[in-house]
Amino acid sequence: MNRKYIIITPMKNEEKYIDKTINSIINQSITPLEWIIVNDGSTDISEEIIKSYSKKYVWIKLINLKTHGEVRKGGQKVVRAFNSGFRSISDNNYDFVVKLDADISFEKDYFESVFNEFSANPKLGVCGGIIYNAISDSLFKEEKSAAYHVRGAFKCYRKKCFQDIGGFKEIWNWDGVDIMETLYLGWESKQINKKVYHHRPTTSAYNKFSHTFKCGYEYYRIGNSLLLMIIRSIAYINKKPIIVGSLLLFFGYLYGIFTRADKVISDKKLISFINRFHLKRAIGK
Repeated sequence: MNRKYIIITPMKNEEKYIDKTINSIINQSITPLEWIIVNDGSTDISEEIIKSYSKKYVWIKLINLKTHGEVRKGGQKVVRAFNSGFRSISDNNYDFVVKLDADISFEKDYFESVFNEFSANPKLGVCGGIIYNAISDSLFKEEKSAAYHVRGAFKCYRKKCFQDIGGFKEIWNWDGVDIMETLYLGWESKQINKKVYHHRPTTSAYNKFSHTFKCGYEYYRIGNSLLLMIIRSIAYINKKPIIVGSLLLFFGYLYGIFTRADKVISDKKLISFINRFHLKRAIGK
């Protein structure tokens, strides 16, 4: 099986972490065909760091987007940056496409292990390791998540699967919708036991209260049923901020209802699949 892969990395103000990511890729046992780093308006020295490496490694390419006035955001802004990189791929003779954040590191056999999984299972569409979030510079904690869910910070897609889902959607909760589309179309998604270190402390990127409210709102926009949302809110009750987070999640959903927010998924069969999938998981079937 061929193991040619393209990496696309949206980046904004990552001067503290980008060296770790670059060295992780440079030292991989399988070198990428092309690595496109999309500088989404950095105001630090991230661009200069990338340029210093690209002079030595011709497969590292830098794209600069002119968005200096925008604050750090996730969601659709990240996907827009990714899509800019994807449109700039110069060699389409690849087998896998990787979305990789600029604050990630892993061992030198990481991608070799991922491709071994793809080789063993022709129905595997998405694969990635297990995320360990930084608590301090040297201390990391494993983030628990479902075995089918590969985090958006380091998704590796089989090319055909990525084409089948139509790429990433420019929506706030793209990381989740893409996995549901993958499973809906008959592909599989899998975490493997390879550590992926996320160096930016997770609490530094967003306000937890507004983020939780926004999650509830976006659950409405992707078509989650009221029953599923009640179950989600109850399951959230012990997560920090305790009780308050559960209420914020549910109120965000209600806000979507009362404001008649636009839905971001039009495929009713996909919406039905998403609701059935999560309800079955919630009741343990």
